[in-house]
Amino acid sequence: MSRRRGEFEHRTSIFEGAFRAWSHLGGLDPLDLENKPASDLDPLTNPITNDQRLYSHKKGGGSGHTADGRREYPYEPLPRSGLAHPYVQAILSPWLGPDADNEAIQLGLTTLRTWWQHRRKGESGSAVAALGTEKMKGVVEGYTRHFFTLAHCLVVNDKEQPPRTLHTKMKELDKARKKGNKKRARDDQVGKIAAMAAQTQGPSSSVTTVDQSLAASLASDLTDSNLSPLERLHAAQRRQLAESGGLQSHQSMQSPIINLKGKCIPGKIDLPGVVDAVNRAAATQLAHRGAGVAVPSDVSSSGIGFGPDAADPSQYGDPNKTPIVYVSTNGDVQIAMAIDGITCAHCVKIVETVLKGCNGNKSPIEGLLDAAADRVMNSVLIKIDHVYNAKRVAFEAARNLSMVGYTGTPKEMSIAEATNANGSIKTIGQLMQAFELVANVSVDTHPVFDWTMPCSCPDNGVSRQDCSR
Repeated sequence: MSRRRGEFEHRTSIFEGAFRAWSHLGGLDPLDLENKPASDLDPLTNPITNDQRLYSHKKGGGSGHTADGRREYPYEPLPRSGLAHPYVQAILSPWLGPDADNEAIQLGLTTLRTWWQHRRKGESGSAVAALGTEKMKGVVEGYTRHFFTLAHCLVVNDKEQPPRTLHTKMKELDKARKKGNKKRARDDQVGKIAAMAAQTQGPSSSVTTVDQSLAASLASDLTDSNLSPLERLHAAQRRQLAESGGLQSHQSMQSPIINLKGKCIPGKIDLPGVVDAVNRAAATQLAHRGAGVAVPSDVSSSGIGFGPDAADPSQYGDPNKTPIVYVSTNGDVQIAMAIDGITCAHCVKIVETVLKGCNGNKSPIEGLLDAAADRVMNSVLIKIDHVYNAKRVAFEAARNLSMVGYTGTPKEMSIAEATNANGSIKTIGQLMQAFELVANVSVDTHPVFDWTMPCSCPDNGVSRQDCSR
């Protein structure tokens, strides 16, 4: 934080760009945030016309433009959480650099807060002079666009604290939606009950005696003069639920709600939480499917039962297909999957962590030893312990990835594709044994992937393009 040459321009351009982006975001409509991408709301190409915040007469808030026309952006306070808010961290990071200690960070936060408070009254004259050149104007606009894209992602995707004005609008919209949904549901229910009551007024061949009795009871509930209108509706609803057998819960069969908070700022994703949620949901689904029950190796009619963990292949998709297994001469057994949904380097780390677990912990999938995903190829290479576990591992890997929004499709082949002219290969078990046999007798087989290579990606969880892995 030394007063080096150009330090004032550097710091002020960062602060000013962040201020303009935060101010612009605060004036947007919540519906636009839900329905439009960030590029359509850009502050440089889509400024807010006739922004009412510029003409606010609240105490200490200023009133419109200043005499020299410097007040172009209304004031939106910084997030109260300070350094706990990723947006504040993103403002200080390019100024202080990666080597700043705790004392420098706290002093930087104080400087930012002081600058932000002075910005309430308009841009300072020294800032206008420092940022008035054509070069610095371009720098400020670049920071403005960068910080707006970041703030938009934090608020829309990560549900971080929005600017104060936008937060007020979002609460009002949410309140109006809840009120409208309750009224609509109440009106629909009244209409259904009234229609059932109307059926009792005349004979109909399509209405059974039980239905007529229920409708008559509902009609009596709706016409009870001793109850208020709302109490009548509640009584009719209770009777209808009692007749239908009550409500049944199916929550155990639903996919889990995965916390992927932090997609915008590297290093903020709760990867251990993702793995735990996937494990719990996977165990529940397998319990309902009856999967995961091993059978003796000599009773599998499909020929897959030749290993200690063998199971009925029909539980894991088409019993006549198996993943293509790549076996190296050094004993590495690998399968490949195409992944739909990898859009950034952060997705690579999510996919790998879901499959192989967090550092120091065992993979949630039995038999899966390691995984390496690739963003450009939209695929993942999985190392497993034995060939005969390939089908089960591929099935469970695709299932776990689907719980966090990714579609995994293993590279497969069928028995028909592997059968030779004599038709000697007739089962998937024989096909899997052939995979291992070819690797053992072929002297030209090279390792598909060097699993001993260390990962050189930074600690923030984003993979680097030059990482050897």
